[in-house]
Amino acid sequence: MQSTIPSCLITVLSDHPLTLADAGAAGGIHQRWLRLGGYLKVLGFEPDHREFDLLAERSDRVWINAALGERETEISLLVTRHQTNTSLLPPNRPIVDRIYQNPSDFDVMKTVAVPCTTLDAASRTAQLEIAALKADTQGTELAILRGARRCLQATLLVVELEVEFTPLYREQPLYSDVDEFMREHGFMLVDLGNLLCHKWRNSASLGGRKGQLLAADALYFRDPESFRNILTSTAEPLRLLAHYWALCAVYGYLDLAYEVTLGQQNSAWMPSTIFAEISAWAEMNARKGKGFEIRGRGRTAAWLRNLADKVDPPHHSHWINPLGNE
Repeated sequence: MQSTIPSCLITVLSDHPLTLADAGAAGGIHQRWLRLGGYLKVLGFEPDHREFDLLAERSDRVWINAALGERETEISLLVTRHQTNTSLLPPNRPIVDRIYQNPSDFDVMKTVAVPCTTLDAASRTAQLEIAALKADTQGTELAILRGARRCLQATLLVVELEVEFTPLYREQPLYSDVDEFMREHGFMLVDLGNLLCHKWRNSASLGGRKGQLLAADALYFRDPESFRNILTSTAEPLRLLAHYWALCAVYGYLDLAYEVTLGQQNSAWMPSTIFAEISAWAEMNARKGKGFEIRGRGRTAAWLRNLADKVDPPHHSHWINPLGNE
């Protein structure tokens, strides 16, 4: 991280590490977050005891054995045969049985009563201001967002969500519902990655590599106007700016961080020395990033992608495109 963003913002991060809220924390945080090193704190939520008991204890990690949702209550966790399908929502059997080769992976083996809290309540109790949210909870992501209205209004800068395009669980909101909510709260879609394309149950060896698009990871950043509004309303705008840059670095969108910063050049809170250092950093890194122009590289890239499609044998499911510029 030291060489990834301007040093003046590293200084701010040293005093104000950013906090990631991880809903559905099975397996721990994604490797991309390790880039932040000591500039990161984690507030994680995992209701399934099987996975919660495996989470490593650290001074900069707070793990809560609870679900996240729209309100504080007790709720039923439907524990499925395959752990990754466990949800607060029942499987949509007609669709699951039609698409999946092993629909029994969605069989509910037991129902467990678990505590449910909200991100607003949990962050207030932990005395942490949430800069980023990652939610992968099998269909309840919109409920989590509705329980995070204070965070969305004041501190959240980046949100990564699993979204579905077809209802694998009964009464689950789909991508269009989530996207509308995020846009209404001042966020813009930056990327759709980890696209899950799934062939139907009896036709894996027919047709091309991709099947029906079922799900993806959606990456949202606070849009420039919304970001400008919270910068002018907070007592610590430099902290938020440093967090925004660090999050852009995590996902590989430093161009976005710089463009947003340019829009703040004449803001009363922006020190001229900080803006000058960021501008100098951007100019230096732009020169490094120009690289070499190679004739025909577009055609070569297209040929390689086509070759990969032909070499990769047909499967029931394919994950396509990592999230961000990785």
